[in-house]
Amino acid sequence: MGPLQRFLEYAQDFEKTFDDDDWSRLERHFAPDAVYEVKNAPFACRLEGRAAILRGLKKSLDGFDRRLPKRALEVTEAPKEDGETVTVGWAATYRKAGAPPLVGRGRTSARYRGEVIALLVDEYPKGAGPAFAAWIRDHAPELDASYG
Repeated sequence: MGPLQRFLEYAQDFEKTFDDDDWSRLERHFAPDAVYEVKNAPFACRLEGRAAILRGLKKSLDGFDRRLPKRALEVTEAPKEDGETVTVGWAATYRKAGAPPLVGRGRTSARYRGEVIALLVDEYPKGAGPAFAAWIRDHAPELDASYG
């Protein structure tokens, strides 16, 4: 199985975990020394190690995604495989009563080492951070999308 197929399995397992909070399902997808980076966002971070990554992902989902009534994901660029790296463009739309939709666009890259992710990067467009921060400030100051 190539990196693209492994990434698609990871993405499916991530959505199942979003629904049922079973984080053990995602362990098999990451190397013990994997790194996760979020770039160009108010919640930018660098997490090192599988356990830290899973804790950080859970914290962000619990503090933001799961506290909003609606979250819709869309693939905006077909996944591309280049050697051991898979890249996909996406948009995530969040809705909250009384607020305009928040649309976050970005690109995820996963570099594999054998069967597992060694480096996972979520990168938002440069300049997207202030608009995201303003939406939270104006419409959902009680939410926290941070990973650490």
